Amino acid sequence: MTGTYAFEVQRFLIGRVLATSGALVALLGTFLPWLRSGTRRRNSYDIFSLVDRIGFSRSGAVGWGLRLWPIVPFLLAVAVTLQWFPRRWLTPASAGFVAVVVGGVALAVRSAPTTSFIAAQEGPIVTLVGAVLLAAGALLTGSARHRETGAPRAARADGRS
Repeated sequence: MTGTYAFEVQRFLIGRVLATSGALVALLGTFLPWLRSGTRRRNSYDIFSLVDRIGFSRSGAVGWGLRLWPIVPFLLAVAVTLQWFPRRWLTPASAGFVAVVVGGVALAVRSAPTTSFIAAQEGPIVTLVGAVLLAAGALLTGSARHRETGAPRAARADGRS
């Protein structure tokens, strides 16, 4: 029983560290160049004005994702905080939501058709890798049963559990 418990504690720790690292990589990726328009490189916070030019509707999913993009650092911080202080269904739901939004927008921008004035850069790929790591860490943490990570409970004196 103790070996299984130790394995679950390690799984929690590895999942949390992986999710935290993924969120940091995703955050770093948002500040890297996402698009080059002419001679100017634009990070993810500068590209909302180019949504129409890269082929997305402002009212579409990617348009909404980019419109809400300034709160991505906050969403990443909430998802990581919930990994370290889990709250039943809220922890995997928040990490999943953030990973889908951040990864989806990054993938959509990266796969947008290149024009002579606009070309994708490395930022979306780094952000997508971070989102995948965040999701993998959250899955690893969530696949272990959410029980206290303190010492295992002592067996009852009468032999029942």
